[in-house]
Amino acid sequence: VVDVVTGQKLGPYETGEIRYRNISTIKTYYKRPKESAELYDKEGWCDAGYYDEDGRFYIVERLKQMIKCMDNQVVPAELEELLLREHGRDIAEVSVVGLPHNELGEAPAAAVVLTEQGRRRDGQQLAESMKGAVERNLAVHKHLYGGVFFVESLPKTETSKVNRPALARSLIRA
Repeated sequence: VVDVVTGQKLGPYETGEIRYRNISTIKTYYKRPKESAELYDKEGWCDAGYYDEDGRFYIVERLKQMIKCMDNQVVPAELEELLLREHGRDIAEVSVVGLPHNELGEAPAAAVVLTEQGRRRDGQQLAESMKGAVERNLAVHKHLYGGVFFVESLPKTETSKVNRPALARSLIRA
């Protein structure tokens, strides 16, 4: 596991680029060169994660989904898990994406589908509470500088995963 920017080796529980190869790792998508090029970085790696003291590896995100804020990597899943832990009764679904920002590079933004209980709460207070939870628990480059957006639903792919590029485009237009 190495730092995505510097290539330096990282220690246990530090999230970075997982570099591994074996015979079962796919090299490309069949007859889909564009998707293959988007999946892997220029050296052929595609996963972000960490390892523990026992040498077990944990994949937390695809590299292409990482957000680069203040020249630091932000793992969307880390913010999503925190928001669900802190506001689980209010959130039905959440996805964090990076929005273009002149000074920060990308600004993390949360798209939130509210539960019935969440819809009964004051939206501005709830958004501020969500931002505050992130600010209290995570490093400054992981704060929700892009904002909290309440949406009716999250765009999905054919495999029912959140379509992050489509989501980011819709938030930019919002």
